[in-house]
Amino acid sequence: MAEARPLFNQSFTVFDPKKQKRKKARVRLSTPGCFFLNSHSHRVNNCHLVDLGTGGLTIQSGSTLYIGDRITVEFQLNSQTLKIQGVVARATGKDYVVRYEELPQFETSVIQDYIHKVFFRDDKDKDKSKDK
Repeated sequence: MAEARPLFNQSFTVFDPKKQKRKKARVRLSTPGCFFLNSHSHRVNNCHLVDLGTGGLTIQSGSTLYIGDRITVEFQLNSQTLKIQGVVARATGKDYVVRYEELPQFETSVIQDYIHKVFFRDDKDKDKSKDK
């Protein structure tokens, strides 16, 4: 597994890009959200996003999900509200990996911008954040 490198605080880390094994970059984050099963759209469940990328995301939830469940996850990123549909690909305890069915262009650009801001910050910005 790639080694995590802490930024800002314990709840926000990124993987070292040199050790990244995925084709699509992911970042760890700690963001509240909610989801609902596509078959029961009236029943909203709270969740917590812990991992985000352009290929999928990981949520933590007290609700039980099963591999193959189609869900819609809603959360805030860069002051934008995103609603993303996906399929539960892996379930481990309270962690659920969701692969996107089809990521619309707007959501793709918001997520990519967020990832690029995290991975490709200017060294001057890094020095400023250390001074604070």
